[in-house]
Amino acid sequence: MKKRALITGINGFVGTYLKNHLIQNNWEVIGLGIVEEEGVIPCDITDRNQIRDVFENSGEISHVFHLAAQTFVPTANEVPLDTMNTNYGGTVNLLQILNAVSPETRFIYISSADAYGPPLYLPVDEKHPLNPPNAYAISKAAADHYCSFFHKATNMHVITMRPFNHTGPGQSEQFVLSNFAKQIAAIEAGMKPPVMQVGNLDAARDFLHVQDVVRAYVLAAEQAEGGTVFNVCSGRSNRIQDALEMLLAHATVHITIEQDPTRMRPADVKDVHGDAEALTQATGWFPEHSFDMLLQDLLTYWRNIIGGNT
Repeated sequence: MKKRALITGINGFVGTYLKNHLIQNNWEVIGLGIVEEEGVIPCDITDRNQIRDVFENSGEISHVFHLAAQTFVPTANEVPLDTMNTNYGGTVNLLQILNAVSPETRFIYISSADAYGPPLYLPVDEKHPLNPPNAYAISKAAADHYCSFFHKATNMHVITMRPFNHTGPGQSEQFVLSNFAKQIAAIEAGMKPPVMQVGNLDAARDFLHVQDVVRAYVLAAEQAEGGTVFNVCSGRSNRIQDALEMLLAHATVHITIEQDPTRMRPADVKDVHGDAEALTQATGWFPEHSFDMLLQDLLTYWRNIIGGNT
């Protein structure tokens, strides 16, 4: 079958990187998104009729990469029913209609390591119980379970990916490392005083460059068996404090730090990092970007964005 992918959430942060990676590797790509753009089919994945129209009128599709989701935890907690309808209901709709229209298509569901909740042991592997700690994680865990059920019930080729934290140029400033990089770039440009506002710096997380993450998705889509589940992670954690110090080491001006009470999350788990051995064994994947490369890419991105606006 010709490699022709449909990406849900194609005009989002990760979707954009995935689209570019696939095109560079000679895939044909179409996508679903909320914002109408060239090459993007407007579609609300909570609307079964819209999904059916897409699959019935888009020609042969070899792979579906399902990225579309409400991903920001505070927003998900504010609108939990909307989040569940999108993240769980949208996944159910896609699977059921795809199975009816094109059951041979491979479906790659992008879950989240957040579904594991506070780790019972480290590193977290795919056998770790799902214990979601917030509305976002609950919705992703529910869809994760449904994908497992659906594969067993229908034998449809479903693969589940559980990415840990990932970032890179273009990610929203709502997320911690992108926010730090933007603040530094704004201070360097003279747009704000040389004081950074930060939250909890004690937490340690497993960060990957988004380019490594989308490469993992594609390798799994091409090589992995249906019904498999893979962590996507570096296998090591980096403290937020250390990340901030590494970013400040690249700053061109002296910057002081202030903790902002509104950014503090006292319930933060101290350390989370995963085990990606299953993915490596199945596909040969491993991260190609170091943590410092990731931070420099973020800082360069925000310097270019802010410099272009001054």
